[in-house]
Amino acid sequence: MRNTNVLILIIFMLILPTQLYAMNNTNRAKNDPMIITTTNDLIIYDITECKLDLACGQMPDTTMENVILCTAAAFTGKCLDYFEHTNILGPHISNNVLYDGYEYDEHYALFAAHGKEKGIYNLPNQAVLEQVQKEGGMAFTQHWVIKNGKIYTPTIQKLEEKHHYRSMCIKEGRVCVVASKEKVPYQDFLNMLVDFGVENALYMDMGRGWNHSFYRDEQGQVHIIHPKTHNYCTNWLTVYRVR
Repeated sequence: MRNTNVLILIIFMLILPTQLYAMNNTNRAKNDPMIITTTNDLIIYDITECKLDLACGQMPDTTMENVILCTAAAFTGKCLDYFEHTNILGPHISNNVLYDGYEYDEHYALFAAHGKEKGIYNLPNQAVLEQVQKEGGMAFTQHWVIKNGKIYTPTIQKLEEKHHYRSMCIKEGRVCVVASKEKVPYQDFLNMLVDFGVENALYMDMGRGWNHSFYRDEQGQVHIIHPKTHNYCTNWLTVYRVR
């Protein structure tokens, strides 16, 4: 009997850490649904299961513990000392309000998220905008980068232009913000996205100061991706922790 009890205790001690690890991972996945992975050249922020919004006028602060990723989204038209929605490119939905923004052309598309639905849609698309607004979602307009698995032309940047680049991407049903690890020519970034298997992607505002962004890791530590250098940005994709 004594040997049997010892054996049961040993088995219990071996199984318990595995159960606790699984429970911790389940809780972490539930509360922090953003998944961060990397390749040799890219950083991938998978936000498929996250709550999203478009903050306008004021960038969410790093002290807001429920914000796990914040990065510029649509283009800003002019460097103004005040905010107005007409200075954001194209139709956008923020705080459940639809705004027209300034004029765009046929090379732009809409990223929208409402409920569990997230995707990239051709413009104009009043039906999607009305549905997203009705369901309390968010949306912003940006230039095509990858369309149906192919590099979109004309490109928004000169192919030799060297920067850190970032895109809103759809890959195999997953929704990801994908960024280059280093400054690279735009052509190289496009090739990286294609090689990674991105099916559709939109540009995200970048360049010195416009790329100011941060994320929060699983331990709650804030990491500044790019520093702030001016106050002219107008809108930010904001990813929230699930509570």
